[in-house]
Amino acid sequence: MRGCVTAASLNRLRESIVKVAVPLFGTRVSPRWSYSQNTLLVHLADDREVSRRMIDTSGLSEEERLSQLVDLEVDLFVCGAIEEEYIDLAGSYGLQVVHNVAAEADEVVAAALRGKLHSGFGLDGDMAEDAAQAGKLLARVRPKIDCVECADRVCLKGANCTSEFGDVFPVEKYAKLHHSMEVTADIAAENHRRLCRVAEFIYYCLGMEYKHVGIAFCVEMFQETEILTRLMRRFFKVSPVCCKVGGYMKPDFYTSSNGVACNPIGQARVLNGIETDINALVGLCVGCDLIFTRYSKAPASTLFVKDKSLANNPVSALYSKYYIDEILKEL
Repeated sequence: MRGCVTAASLNRLRESIVKVAVPLFGTRVSPRWSYSQNTLLVHLADDREVSRRMIDTSGLSEEERLSQLVDLEVDLFVCGAIEEEYIDLAGSYGLQVVHNVAAEADEVVAAALRGKLHSGFGLDGDMAEDAAQAGKLLARVRPKIDCVECADRVCLKGANCTSEFGDVFPVEKYAKLHHSMEVTADIAAENHRRLCRVAEFIYYCLGMEYKHVGIAFCVEMFQETEILTRLMRRFFKVSPVCCKVGGYMKPDFYTSSNGVACNPIGQARVLNGIETDINALVGLCVGCDLIFTRYSKAPASTLFVKDKSLANNPVSALYSKYYIDEILKEL
């Protein structure tokens, strides 16, 4: 593509005064270039940062954003997702583009100074060195880990690769959880059949000899909870508690469309009060699930998640270019 930057062109840029523009999402590179409200403009010279300022880009179209960059005499445009047609258009204006970047703006600047910036930067675990260059002493940088980008994967061979984090396999703590880990291992070892999530949950509860199961559910999954409750009552005492428990209505509180507030703390308190052995989360909203888990005295396991767009199957979004593009667009 015409506007894409190469290592050679980036090195040539470093030899002169360079203006680098980075569309922002908070302090990070905006996931999608055309949806940022502000763009960071940084002047680099002699392998150092000379100055920086913020440019307002709210309400601008894609063409207006590129025209603004040209007017500002930007040399290097660093962004997240961007359509090929705009990379080509930027190239016709003389703009060099580094795209598909996922990083903090300061990490981008540090990488540009080192000549390490490239398309895809931040997606391949290559920023630790640049974080130090950004002004952080190596001794003060927190240990980092990236199991996705790890090439050795020595942990799969029984070796420890996390010594800087201390003891990450506390044998004495697992000794207290021996029965739970044993039941979990037995379920995972089921090779002759593939258990669904509901079956795994039931087998786990039976293996742990639980008698009383709580269900903290979202009212939008009432039908699914009704079926689940009737199924599980063949094995256990089951107490389902709706997210609207307490019926709290107040205009200035966190209420949903029907005016009744979600109440994950209330769900936890009710289930704590009736002393459930384990609680299953069914469709609680992101955030409410975290609050419920924090306040639940019994162990809590997410059984179903709610996904209004994908038939409650959120992982399928990762296999769809359409949904990934939509996520970037919305952000």
